[in-house]
Amino acid sequence: MKQIADDCYYLTDDSDLASAAESWRSAKVLGIDTEFIRVDTFYPIPALLQISNGAQCWLIDVLTINNFSPLIEILTASHITKVIHAASEDLEVFDRLFGTLPTPLFDTQIAAALCGHGASMGYSRLVQTLLDIELSKDQCRSDWLARPLTNEQEHYACLDVLYLPELYQQLAQTLAQLQRTLWLEEEMMRQLERGREQRSTNYSLEKINNAWRLNATERQRLWHLVLGRDALARQHNKARNHIAKDFALLELARRPPAHLAALYSIEGLHPSAVRQFGAQLLQLAQNVTHDLLCPPLATPLSKAENDYVKKLRAVTEQIAHHLQLPPELLVKKIELENIVRQYLAKQSADSIALPERFSGWRASVIGSALRDEMIRWGDNT
Repeated sequence: MKQIADDCYYLTDDSDLASAAESWRSAKVLGIDTEFIRVDTFYPIPALLQISNGAQCWLIDVLTINNFSPLIEILTASHITKVIHAASEDLEVFDRLFGTLPTPLFDTQIAAALCGHGASMGYSRLVQTLLDIELSKDQCRSDWLARPLTNEQEHYACLDVLYLPELYQQLAQTLAQLQRTLWLEEEMMRQLERGREQRSTNYSLEKINNAWRLNATERQRLWHLVLGRDALARQHNKARNHIAKDFALLELARRPPAHLAALYSIEGLHPSAVRQFGAQLLQLAQNVTHDLLCPPLATPLSKAENDYVKKLRAVTEQIAHHLQLPPELLVKKIELENIVRQYLAKQSADSIALPERFSGWRASVIGSALRDEMIRWGDNT
């Protein structure tokens, strides 16, 4: 076990990890972070894991360690709260490496938002806000797969995890004072559910510009292409855009080519991608199946629909201001749009199915207010 500073250790083999894990078993809280590379791959390439108990930190070299079972025991230990900042990508790394996720989880970014510090606050800014400590960001884009790591990389990696337990203490205390601890626990359950589902989650058609303009046949072909691209991306560990960009799939859906050579003239398909994946893409475009029907695609809102969305947005912002919360934490724009579409289709607030996220604390905080607003619309018609 290499000591790289007074309070930081670099673990490079199985015995190092086993020894460190033994010392973590008595902890109640551990800060966790990951460093990885994802430039042209579908999956993140893990390079380093960091753990801190608030006084010391450990850098775990995933490129040289083989037996991670002592760490997995810590990650799943129910008596140790795992503290991560903006955990979604870290969860993907753990799922990729170990097939499991750290639980119980405390995401300091979400906790900070629930405490009134704004949405999506970065780790460095949160450390400065709560602890009055300024951190350097000069290694953010570093090559974490390079070995040996530089002194600067090691220092950055240590600081990136060192303060998480202290942030946890402050945020957990504030959440308790605001009576929002259960809110955070609910958010963590959803985040872990998303983390478990993301390995099989397909790309959303909503992300493809102008997909709604396609006719039913073209839309089904596009969905077939999207599913096929996802399958190729996972199989070959290639970024989706390195197989075919979104607008290339849109073009293939509109005008499926008759032969392979035609793919070279489609913008958004790199020649190397055509050579490697062209035959599969051509087959996907030409042989559309209906085994998995294309999900419905919403058209852009009309002016009248937008006016209703603005009314619900005003209700949301009023409540968010009162609670000192970011409005987007209460309800997302796309959720408001879907609620309005349902209302105008049914002309009844009672028959509207609010998003699944509204089954918990949001039901009383924002869900009831949105329904009351829509009931007023009905009373005024």
